[in-house]
Amino acid sequence: MLSRSELARLIDGPALDREIERLGKMGGGWVNAATVLSRRINWTVNWADLGPAGSRFRVVGSRGEAVLFDDAEDASIIVKLRGREENGYGSAGFGCILARDSHGRVVYAPGTLDQALEREKLSWESFGFSCRLMDLVEDEAGLLLAQDFIEGSAPTEKEIHAYMTAHGWEWQRDNRGVSPTLAHHAWRRGDIGAFDANETNFIKAAADGLIYPIDLIVWHWPS
Repeated sequence: MLSRSELARLIDGPALDREIERLGKMGGGWVNAATVLSRRINWTVNWADLGPAGSRFRVVGSRGEAVLFDDAEDASIIVKLRGREENGYGSAGFGCILARDSHGRVVYAPGTLDQALEREKLSWESFGFSCRLMDLVEDEAGLLLAQDFIEGSAPTEKEIHAYMTAHGWEWQRDNRGVSPTLAHHAWRRGDIGAFDANETNFIKAAADGLIYPIDLIVWHWPS
């Protein structure tokens, strides 16, 4: 387990500053993205001093549920930092799970740290690909995950549908029991749901032409 200050020292501070500055200069909603990125890292490490240029983790982006880093010690992986809602991770928490709203429809809910680990386990079981636990941050402030880096490009929606159907998943587009904002990219197989199945969350590998899910929300179908 890492202390907050230990995690801070692993993060390339100058690289983070450059990314925040780059986002801020783009204006509009990107200013908020820069603020969220800063909050996700600095609040998670409790404003401990970040590492110097060339430190192990160099920020490369901030997606819906995580901050992404290159790992100077292992170029074969992407490192994902997830954290608490109040530290900039918003409605995702440590990663969204599936729940039901007051109307009984399947929606997203913020997951706990334990649920985030369960979600990765379900993804391994369902797709044979996901993240591995790298480390935890003290006081359950953060979760570091490692995912194999795959060189490739985004598959088309048609390719995604062919892939999911071939593996026994059923499209939930017309399921009125799923929130209409989620249904178009929602799938079910047995008692497991795979949501947010859009082009940004799959990659078609250049090496073997296969499709890999890189950021799906895989969770138990809510009862």
